[in-house]
Amino acid sequence: MPSTLHRCPNCFHQTLLESRVGRQAVMQCDDCLGVWFEDGALNQAIAHKHDDISVYEHERNLGKRIGVGGRLCRRCDINMERFHLLEQYEVEVDCCPDCDGVWLDQPEVELALKSPQLNSALSTLSKHLTWRSMVFQFLTGMPVEYNLKPHRTPWVTYAMMAICILLFVAGQLNGQWENTLYLYLGLHSDAPTQWQLGQLISHQFMHGSWLHLAGNMYFLWVVGDNIEDVLGHWRYLGVYLGAGVLAALAELVFFDSSQGPLLLVGASGAIAALFGLYMMWFRRASLTVMILVLQFKVAPHWYFLVWSLTNIVGMIMGESNVAYMAHLGGFLAGILVGWLLYPWVRRNNPLLSWLNQPEVKLRRTKHIS
Repeated sequence: MPSTLHRCPNCFHQTLLESRVGRQAVMQCDDCLGVWFEDGALNQAIAHKHDDISVYEHERNLGKRIGVGGRLCRRCDINMERFHLLEQYEVEVDCCPDCDGVWLDQPEVELALKSPQLNSALSTLSKHLTWRSMVFQFLTGMPVEYNLKPHRTPWVTYAMMAICILLFVAGQLNGQWENTLYLYLGLHSDAPTQWQLGQLISHQFMHGSWLHLAGNMYFLWVVGDNIEDVLGHWRYLGVYLGAGVLAALAELVFFDSSQGPLLLVGASGAIAALFGLYMMWFRRASLTVMILVLQFKVAPHWYFLVWSLTNIVGMIMGESNVAYMAHLGGFLAGILVGWLLYPWVRRNNPLLSWLNQPEVKLRRTKHIS
């Protein structure tokens, strides 16, 4: 049995060995790989990890005290207390009540080192509702998004919005131009196959009315920037246009030809695919809903579940002029692509992966600020 000073708080019978976490000297168990920090070593290791932090006090950011655990402090030989790493991140860490000793299991080490970044992200995601957001949604009926700010400028999203707006304005300026644009760029079910191949792409940039355009552009702006940030510009463009093609094919397959030829326009199918991706990847984001004059923040899966149900009801009731199958087909395509790409997304976006863990208990507060 090793001496108390060198005993692993987790394994008891194993000896702690000198090691390093980054530039910081620590002690580590060679068996369970847990790490012992003392004499401010954890604060120093966190500060070394972040160029913009010179002094950090992890003790001030600990979450709820859970109680006394079964692990013994290697210096004080008393039971250590268990805390949540952060207020809204319920990963458990062990702290000695008498000294500043901290024991972290191996999976907790990287989380602790990134705790300032995690804490900042959680604070952003749990921001209070504002009077401005309430007034905006009351007047427009559009949700307000609460999510992390993208790191890169969403140039592809901006470009697609610009093309959609320019084409619509051009059609409004001249009736003949409008007819020509719809003829060549809209997707026609009775057009020759060679025309339809191009129209599967081009129809995504055409819209039928100002409201149609405004609704699609708003949702493209809300969800597109975060997805483009994750995928990168070219992957995002490929996924967006490809999903729009699949959504259009779903509409063509299920369209009742007895009603006459189909003219399909709009980015709704491609944007519906972005809804599926957003729901799969940004689980801690929030979108607002409004009931009468009361505004609430809800998780994306609840928002898009209600959205999909309204599309199903509309399709069953046979409402015309809305491509419900394009919406639902695009949404399902987005969910499938989101699931297939999620391992890649987790590897390339550690923060997003950590925020999607079940230990995150986000407060979607109803307070108004």
